Amino acid sequence: MATPLHNTGGSPSPPAGYMRQRSRRACFPCRQRKRKCDGRLPCLTCTGYGYECRYSDDGERKIPKRTALDDVLMPEPVHKAPRLPQPSTHSKVKSAHHGILDPNKWRYMSSDSAIAFPRVVGLDLQSANPPRLHSFAYNTGLRSEPGCTVKFQFVDLIAWTQVRELIDIYASTIHPIFGFLDVERLYRRCEDHWNGKSQGPGLEALISGIIGLASLFSGLLATDVEMRIVLHAKELLEDPSHSRFPSIEQVGAWILRTIYIRATSRPHVSWLSSCTTMHLVEATSLHREMDQVVLMSDSRQGYLQEQSDVRERTAMIAHCLNAIISYDYGRSAVYIGPLSFNKIVPRDGDFSLHLYGLVRGLPRDDIHADPTARKSELIAALNYLLDAPTGHDFVTITRAELCFCVYRRLRLLDNGLKQEQIEQVIAAGTAALPAARRLMASNHPWWNVMSTIFQFVCVLLAIDTTESIASVPDVMETLEIITTRLDTHLAKEAAHTARILVCASLEKKRKGIAILERIAGTPDVGDDASNAEKRWMFDETDWDSFLQPPPATQFLDIDFHLQM
Repeated sequence: MATPLHNTGGSPSPPAGYMRQRSRRACFPCRQRKRKCDGRLPCLTCTGYGYECRYSDDGERKIPKRTALDDVLMPEPVHKAPRLPQPSTHSKVKSAHHGILDPNKWRYMSSDSAIAFPRVVGLDLQSANPPRLHSFAYNTGLRSEPGCTVKFQFVDLIAWTQVRELIDIYASTIHPIFGFLDVERLYRRCEDHWNGKSQGPGLEALISGIIGLASLFSGLLATDVEMRIVLHAKELLEDPSHSRFPSIEQVGAWILRTIYIRATSRPHVSWLSSCTTMHLVEATSLHREMDQVVLMSDSRQGYLQEQSDVRERTAMIAHCLNAIISYDYGRSAVYIGPLSFNKIVPRDGDFSLHLYGLVRGLPRDDIHADPTARKSELIAALNYLLDAPTGHDFVTITRAELCFCVYRRLRLLDNGLKQEQIEQVIAAGTAALPAARRLMASNHPWWNVMSTIFQFVCVLLAIDTTESIASVPDVMETLEIITTRLDTHLAKEAAHTARILVCASLEKKRKGIAILERIAGTPDVGDDASNAEKRWMFDETDWDSFLQPPPATQFLDIDFHLQM
């Protein structure tokens, strides 16, 4: 019998007279193949060979119990919404889906990988020295790999006292929302790094991202210094020598880079960065619990178990960023299989789980799905989002942002939205207005402070009801306040575009009034008193209500602005 995949050493021979101990129960695959079973789920044999481990022929699976994490993410909603498909929270997955992780190199792959297959064959052949986990014959080897190209001396640019101050700023502004780091451990490692005990390029990339974001939110560093540090992080992450060895630090650095790019750059670059982060999550097996992977070495098993909270938080934040950016931009999110976040420990003052609570309510984008079923999913998502707790101004604005994403999809499916859904969208946007003003007053330039408020103007004009138009003045006032505070080209451009759309809405209504005037006919010129009375009656008419279009025609032609 071949040795299981993760048992690299030889088993000692049993002493004379030893009677082999059998498990009280054997799984179905082991019974079928007449192999030894240790009675676990999954058992050692199934884990090693990628079998589907189960203890009955019918393959029944227990329904996972609701955990304490579920209570933090989503208390029972006030209004019962239809149950949405959720990411799997099973602690056990089919053995066929088990992956292989080399903990020393942070390399993860599925058990059917070509890279793992030479070792699997060697174990099947009971080789005394099975091949190591290595990319044998991956290419022809005509060219050698390039070496490290990063020469910048980061610690000479900025002193440790400044770094510590910037870490404090990060911990008080960004960390409560994107809480994936162990800040105390980060302090200790950074201090060692600045005192001559190098912690490696992964730590430098990570702390560069932290410093860049902290500077963006505080203005503590000069812009050119901030940009040089952000560039240093990019150079380290893209360096061919460092990037060939993925690590949890690299994933964290890519998360920080994604946040910075989303706050300062273009949607395409933000989406690419978030996708890269998700691929690194898979490469380092952060999306899998430890009992779902086969470790090639037990040397770091204890460390990996201790870091379960940080591992799962890192994967969760990467997933949230990719999902939000993709859903807003209208591109595909990276799907790396079912995600499990059962080992995350809630922290005081942490709103990361609230952010994930919003994201997990979003239905996957599938343009080929049945329109009726898709509409039901989107309506259920809207109900879910409105019931979701936020707790932080950024999360409140993000909820509005996602509600607008759902609205845009519903609008394309069926232009006859019910009044209830329209009210929900307006309510979510209205709740975001004071949150945006508070964040702006605190000099926290989160991207959605600007983008979500601008989108709210577009949504209100697209809905084009008396209630939605009545909300436009408050939204425009908030947009003007933010624009004045930021005083940037992008802010001024957004405010100018919003005013153009408002004028377009006004012009459309004026054209409607002109048409009705022609239908009503021109009064006799000689009857001045009668004309004056008719003009007074015309001026006093509530034309907004009178000209309100029926549900089937209540949209402005501003598709381009809503989908840019």
